[in-house]
Amino acid sequence: MAALAPVYLISGDDDAKIDAWRGRVHARAEQEHGPGGLEQCDGKADGAAAVAAALATMTFAAGTRYLLAEPVEGWKADDVAALEPSLATMPPDTVLVLIARGKAPPKLAKAVEAGGGEVRDYGAPKPRELPRWVIDRAREEGLAMDIETAKHLMQIVGSRQQQLQREIEKLRIALHPATRVAPADVDAVTAGDATAQAYELADSIVAADLPATMALAEQLRAANEPPGRLTYRIVNRVRDVYRAAVLLEAGVSEQKIAGTLGMPPWLAKRIAGQARKADREVLERALEAFAEFELESRGGGDRDLDEATAFTMTLVAATG
Repeated sequence: MAALAPVYLISGDDDAKIDAWRGRVHARAEQEHGPGGLEQCDGKADGAAAVAAALATMTFAAGTRYLLAEPVEGWKADDVAALEPSLATMPPDTVLVLIARGKAPPKLAKAVEAGGGEVRDYGAPKPRELPRWVIDRAREEGLAMDIETAKHLMQIVGSRQQQLQREIEKLRIALHPATRVAPADVDAVTAGDATAQAYELADSIVAADLPATMALAEQLRAANEPPGRLTYRIVNRVRDVYRAAVLLEAGVSEQKIAGTLGMPPWLAKRIAGQARKADREVLERALEAFAEFELESRGGGDRDLDEATAFTMTLVAATG
């Protein structure tokens, strides 16, 4: 087993990797010392001084002592200065893990490295890199997944890494002992009722069917499904149909549409079928309406509406 560094500073925007790192530390501490084996400090409420005090506290427990402090991204220069002497003279058989969501204080990174520790920065993948990220996470779980399946999973789940990680773990459990994941497996395991209804809602918007749109929206509201969780799936489907409509008008074949839109042939066929029946002006209006809803939900709109009301008005505007 590789020797552990005395200090680790884990930072970045890749929440899934950071959570996995945190989970491994927790599991290792409990494996060696049982429940409660990981000592934890609240980096925000207690600050760096509390971490320094914990390091200075004597312990008579046998084996390696594990301490975790998070979040530390908000620490100022004075906070780091309070901890710096402790990092330079870490107690033996002690491992300190510091977690920063986003960018870690530069002075803290330098202090960790000066004390013989390691700095691990996990940047979130760019949108075009996300399918490959999904494939890599699946491989870590013992699953084989091609690029089309990864993109299909993203279409259903969205682009949040933590959610994608959870769905990959669900796939591993549901498919055991099989290790290869196909789009049909993704549909069977990850697409719950709310997800399916969200795509039905998108399809009714594409068809400019206001009664069906409002009926589906009411069902989702009764199921306590937040509008914000539906928006990604709806916009993704409407945008795909719009792009397919543009390509079809330009004379692009259905086979080439699959490659251009980066989706499996079976899905491209379905999207192309919707695009042939859809009105481009309706699709453009729908995308504009949801762009306004996104702005409204982030507090940038000029209407003072609650989310549910704004979402209903968006659906009406989208279907016209």
